[in-house]
Amino acid sequence: MFKFTPKLNQETRDIIENKEKLKELANCYGSPLNILFPNVMDKNISNFKETLKKHHLSGKIYYAHKCNKSNSFLKQALQNQINVDVASLEELKSALSNGFTGDRIEATGPKNDEFIILGIRHNIVFNVDNLEEIKKINYFKEKIQTKNKIRILLRLNGFKSEETKIINRSSRFGTPKSQVNKLIKYVQENDKNLEIIGISFHLDTVNVKEKILAIENCIEIFEEMFEQGLNPYVLDIGGGFKVNYIESKEEWNESISELKESILSGNNDLTWNNTSFGLRAEKGVLKGILNIHDYYNEITGNQLLDEILSSRLTKFQNREIGEILSENMIELYIEPGCSLLDGAGVNISKVNFVKENENGDYLVGLDMKRSDLLIGEQEMFVDPILISDSKEESNGKGVFFIGNLCMENDIIFKRKIFIDKIPQSGDLIVFVNTAGYFMDFDQSHTIKQKIATKVVATFEKGKTIFYMDENYEPLKCLKEE
Repeated sequence: MFKFTPKLNQETRDIIENKEKLKELANCYGSPLNILFPNVMDKNISNFKETLKKHHLSGKIYYAHKCNKSNSFLKQALQNQINVDVASLEELKSALSNGFTGDRIEATGPKNDEFIILGIRHNIVFNVDNLEEIKKINYFKEKIQTKNKIRILLRLNGFKSEETKIINRSSRFGTPKSQVNKLIKYVQENDKNLEIIGISFHLDTVNVKEKILAIENCIEIFEEMFEQGLNPYVLDIGGGFKVNYIESKEEWNESISELKESILSGNNDLTWNNTSFGLRAEKGVLKGILNIHDYYNEITGNQLLDEILSSRLTKFQNREIGEILSENMIELYIEPGCSLLDGAGVNISKVNFVKENENGDYLVGLDMKRSDLLIGEQEMFVDPILISDSKEESNGKGVFFIGNLCMENDIIFKRKIFIDKIPQSGDLIVFVNTAGYFMDFDQSHTIKQKIATKVVATFEKGKTIFYMDENYEPLKCLKEE
């Protein structure tokens, strides 16, 4: 059977089992609705802290604000004594308004003048992309005349290996490693205003080998900087620590194989309008690359960080990365997003209608649009959960979920979903483990459709208590316990 059964934590199970409360919330706040579990962050954060401790590393965890707009997640991060990575002026304002001080904020991403100015006023760390950005920071520092030097991380790309063949993809972010001396020279010439505290990278990949290669390159640059009399002490390796969304490895592999076989057959009835996700059949052979994320991952979160830090570098006497950083007193900064929000929220939509198309497929119209759940053309290979009183069995017949925009391409999933019952108007569809990026990264008011209300669920004294996202305060919850 073509299924992608989601992995569920206890918080998600508790919410799903409380069907009447879910219906009440959906009636009260409308559809779509987001329910958040910020206290799930506590364990995820603790796991990363334990990994840093295991490798005898001092460092900082920066929660990547861009993965969710919620205030409650920021407050939970603050309560756990970690920091925040902001990628825009509005994210910086959000972090400040939720209690973060400048010493606990790092600015990444493209920066306009207003972003830079506010960051300087609050003495945040700047993860700089290019020489022009450094020049702007220096210019505004001169004008503002703040007391402290501006702390800078040099974001680099273009990492190469002499031993291992790794495809080096071009990145729009950062400065090529070969040009790092231009950045260093400018900062040295303006050292009354600027201070290089270290080097950073953020690869658009979860590939461990690529991350290890980048770290090896950065350690070489550290050595060069030490020789120049500089004293960098931070290596920022970004995020991308993976999440496992799927319950069963066997089911994942079997379902992906079934998808490939369906595409190869030329009679693909598992996807909308024969969507093939980058694959194509040519003379009985499947070609191309399956362009989807791996939703099943065995090594995730802090375990992936541990794998990276335990990896050995032949260029450095085959020592572990964690050992090299620790012995050289280099602090490790990380910017996890999804991995801190693993299991921390769900999206919920009401069913507006159900109909059959000319092929006999069931189309389930949801009171949400594709961008309320997915980013761009991404496809989420995690099955949603039906909350229904329907008694009509599906008899193994799949359904397509479609959105509420008056646009032909507003298809929630471009693959069939196989559920036990045929939904009916008023039912609820729950999309699980969506807090990291899926929930609101692409949300919009297209054709004035509402965006999802955010409600926080906490589990206190055996009860589930709900708050509006903006009213949630973890300190108050601790007091009530």
